[in-house]
Amino acid sequence: MEIIPRTLADNAGLKSEAIIAEMYAKNKDECRFGIDCGDGKVKDVVEAQIMDSIETKSWALKLCFDVVITILKVDSIIMAKPSGGPNMNDKAARAPDGYHG
Repeated sequence: MEIIPRTLADNAGLKSEAIIAEMYAKNKDECRFGIDCGDGKVKDVVEAQIMDSIETKSWALKLCFDVVITILKVDSIIMAKPSGGPNMNDKAARAPDGYHG
C-alpha cells in the first residue's frame, strides 16, 4: 500500500523516500497521516481535511477480489484437467519396452 503515497510524492516533485520514512514514523500509533501535496508535508489528514473518495477504495477492493477469484478458478481448472501422460490402465503402457507378457 505504500505505492500510492510514493507515487503521489514523486508526481508532486517531492523526495518520496523521505516522505515515506516520515509517514512510517508518524503512523505507528494511528494511520491518520498522509501527504499534503500543496506544501509537501506529512499531516494528519483529518485535521488538514484531506479526504479521498470511499467509492474509489471500495472499487479497488472489489476489483482485487475479482482478480483473486479468477486466479483461483483458473487454478482449479488447470489442476482438474488430466495431464495427458500415458494411460496407466493400459498394460502396454506399464510394461517395459519389448515386454508385453
